[in-house]
Amino acid sequence: MAERDPQPQQPQLVTNHTVPPPPPLERSTELKKLEPGTSKTILQSKDSRRILIDMGFSKHRAEKALTATGDCGIQVAADWLLSHVFDPDLDKITPREYIVYACPVGALGTAIEDFMESAMNQTGRNGAHKSFPHVTLCQFFKVEDSLAPYVVHALKTSFTSMIKDAPAEVKLKRFTTQGYIGLFLEDDIATWFREFTKSFAAEVKQHGVTVEPHRRQLHITMAHQYLPEHHKTLEDLAMSLVDPTQPAKWEIRLYSRDIRLATSEVYKVLYPYTPRKEDELELVEDDYVFVATSDQGRTDSEGWYIGTSFTTGCSGMYPGNYVEKVKDSDCWTLHRSWIMSNPEEEEEVKTPPNVLTKSIFKARNSTIRREDQQSYSSSVGLLPERKNVEELYAKVKPRKKRNEESQSPNSSTNGHLHEEPESPPAVPQGPRRVFIFRHAERVDVTFGKQWIQLSFDAEGYYNRRNLNMPKELPKRRGGPQDFTKDSPITETGLFQARLTGEGMREQGIKIHHVFASPALRCIQTANAFLQGMGDFHTKIKIENGLFEWLAWCHGEIPSFMHSEEILKFGLQIDPTYTSMVSMKDLKPNETHLEFYKRMYNITRLLLKNIGPSSGNVMIVGHAATLEACSRQLCGGQPRNAQELTKLVQKIPYCGVAVCQESGSGRNSTWDFIDPPVPPLTHAPNIRFDWRCLQ
Repeated sequence: MAERDPQPQQPQLVTNHTVPPPPPLERSTELKKLEPGTSKTILQSKDSRRILIDMGFSKHRAEKALTATGDCGIQVAADWLLSHVFDPDLDKITPREYIVYACPVGALGTAIEDFMESAMNQTGRNGAHKSFPHVTLCQFFKVEDSLAPYVVHALKTSFTSMIKDAPAEVKLKRFTTQGYIGLFLEDDIATWFREFTKSFAAEVKQHGVTVEPHRRQLHITMAHQYLPEHHKTLEDLAMSLVDPTQPAKWEIRLYSRDIRLATSEVYKVLYPYTPRKEDELELVEDDYVFVATSDQGRTDSEGWYIGTSFTTGCSGMYPGNYVEKVKDSDCWTLHRSWIMSNPEEEEEVKTPPNVLTKSIFKARNSTIRREDQQSYSSSVGLLPERKNVEELYAKVKPRKKRNEESQSPNSSTNGHLHEEPESPPAVPQGPRRVFIFRHAERVDVTFGKQWIQLSFDAEGYYNRRNLNMPKELPKRRGGPQDFTKDSPITETGLFQARLTGEGMREQGIKIHHVFASPALRCIQTANAFLQGMGDFHTKIKIENGLFEWLAWCHGEIPSFMHSEEILKFGLQIDPTYTSMVSMKDLKPNETHLEFYKRMYNITRLLLKNIGPSSGNVMIVGHAATLEACSRQLCGGQPRNAQELTKLVQKIPYCGVAVCQESGSGRNSTWDFIDPPVPPLTHAPNIRFDWRCLQ
């Protein structure tokens, strides 16, 4: 057997990593022997199951996929089955474990999360870091996949019948003792929660499911199982960051988890890894690996561990330095949630849970063996052989006729679409939302700073050197060098933005106001978003105050394009808009707190100036824009500079955060909500030199 390469080649990184992965630790040649298997309503669920069965999946597989994905739809369930095609436990009949939580959302929830993050940074991980802030209403209970829709229905029935009797306010009080810091519920709301859980237990018992209400005093744990010498630090931190009287909405949430997670630790994959031996596990970035606590010691002396991929169900050895410890709850599935302050509003799970959206689609191309890719290139590969694939897909989603589909863009870099113009979007009657986006893929990061020297001749004429480079570029007063600190986006970037816009259009989302950073990449991205949405009426307002943290400009603010240049290039901006922040007001030596203040003030003023009933707002900026525009708007406090720098590395191109307004006037508050469109994920594609074949 061949020796392992002592210096394995570093894996190809996804675009947004700024720090390369470490080389995997070396291993001996001995292979580990893995045991086999280590490696909306009821009607809606029945309809989904029936369609999957009609497609050729077994009843058991259909139910398992729908339950694991939170019954988010046919396509998501089929994709889950595709990614689990080699899961040795796919056909095992095992129940899932469910639990009901009451969770604070808004200023209080944010404050507790801030405390927990600060606690981990200052004193390390403690027992509270296994999950998010919550009140446990019952013990974990087991449910067969076939009964999952009935559990959801039972919880909804109990909630609907009892919410009218709930106290108007959830009151909390501090509780601290050696080894524990938390918030306890006052008696009136605690009593209601207990009665609600008993009602749910009685409802679900009719289907043979036993639920045991939580018997201890109801509480939110903020820290426990920490070293005695850390108590004073954590206690002081809790006093300074968490005020129990802070406003909060409360949600009743139903979660489930794979039964194996009850006795496992969860790790997130930081870097992709391609197996070099048959006992190794392929790692896909943003996937999760869970390791049975009984296997924690089952490692070789080289830093390799036995783990199971959450996305594929396959098991194998993996390098420990390619993952990081995360919350166990990151691998749970959210089935439904209900807002206590608005009992009519049920938070349907219309998109996959967070972990699935990040990893399941990446696994489609990475978990299938090379020789099997032709058979499993889509969900159809999991089905019994059928000759008419088009007929099969028609059962899931009828295909549009050619003239009904969105037309492709022409050769212009601005991606103008030849479509029949639609009317300006009507102002909705529902709550206002702010969609905060990061720009799309930029040329200088993709091709390096030298792209200008390689792509322009001495006379300033542009020569496209790569298919992903822009088809054409705007003329700039300062010549090509103006692109040095103000990069355009790539052709892939245009596609990313248009695809995201199409996704928003499919979900019926209307945008009424668009504001963009003065950076060319942000204006181009906003323009492509609107084109993907089929919106050729809404104009982009360029707001200088939305530019990124100036400390990253290294003392020199870019020379941005003038409105005339942008209009000449074909981007749909509003030349009559006057930015609230002038360029001379931007300070190159801006601190991170000044950056947070600038972004919060701009966001607040934009929302105030356009009025409370003016519709949805889109802000297109930079990675830090998602954090700085939403943090204080939703009741949080600015992070420190180190935390901010670390956070922005997790925000991909076209990443979006959505905030929704509740109430009106001075009583209005903003909270994060799940984005109504799935995230955009794709693999890297390295430059190919055909001469390697010679």
